[in-house]
Amino acid sequence: MSQLEVLVAIVDAGNLSEAAEVVSLTQSAVSYSLSRLETELGVTLLERGRQGIALTRIGEEIVQHARSILGQIEIIRQKTAREQGFNTGKLRFGCVPTIPARLLTGILRNFQNKYPDIDIVVFEGSPLELVEWLGSEVIDIGTVTAPEGYLLSLPFVHTELNALISERHLLATENEIPMESLINEAFIGPKAEYGILHHLIRQQSLSLPRLRYAVSTQSTILTMVRENMGVALMLDILIDPRIEGIVARPLVPRLFVDIYLSTHIKSPVVDAFMTNASSWAKEHNFWLDVP
Repeated sequence: MSQLEVLVAIVDAGNLSEAAEVVSLTQSAVSYSLSRLETELGVTLLERGRQGIALTRIGEEIVQHARSILGQIEIIRQKTAREQGFNTGKLRFGCVPTIPARLLTGILRNFQNKYPDIDIVVFEGSPLELVEWLGSEVIDIGTVTAPEGYLLSLPFVHTELNALISERHLLATENEIPMESLINEAFIGPKAEYGILHHLIRQQSLSLPRLRYAVSTQSTILTMVRENMGVALMLDILIDPRIEGIVARPLVPRLFVDIYLSTHIKSPVVDAFMTNASSWAKEHNFWLDVP
């Protein structure tokens, strides 16, 4: 186990004990590996305090290079393994926590059935975190709504934005909800995703209700909407039709969101995963043409 792998594992896990589990070493071995690396380099990479660990300035630079080096080593392993007639490796896939379970389990199961010797680590984060992780190579592949600027982007999900309102709301009897009728409503939703929604809606020369309640947990959002504390906007693939006390309505004008699988990395495993996941999503109607 290389010292660089240990360093990256510590940074990703946030503490030594979880990093030890990731790299299958004891905590003392992880601590020793880090100490030895710092001694060899002659610099302090991590500051240790009550709040946990934090990268030093030089540590941030070295971790970025370490990720790049480890990524290139992984590509070499994949290429040599493929040359020998079998596929092995490790893949880090990033997505939002609210991705439909059927979609996530479907693409993972489909890929694992074809490539059982490739390990997949799933990272969950906000849309903004996924973009940052792709840029710093924390993840190999991530779900994004703006596919420009990546080495490769493939279609993944095409979905419509719906308004969620309480069944007691005055608009609950409407079949469609004009965006302008929501402008004075209290908006409930994740702060990290509000900027993306704002950008999408402004492209249509529309306005988004002011974010009154910044809430990241979907169950809490639904509870607050059910209690008629405000309204929420949610992708239709994330809406459970069995939810009680809440109605979902399409907007006027109708707003669609395209989600892509994107990467900055060129490797056999990354290419295989993206191709398989995109194809599976299309076959199971997660990517549809705009009606």
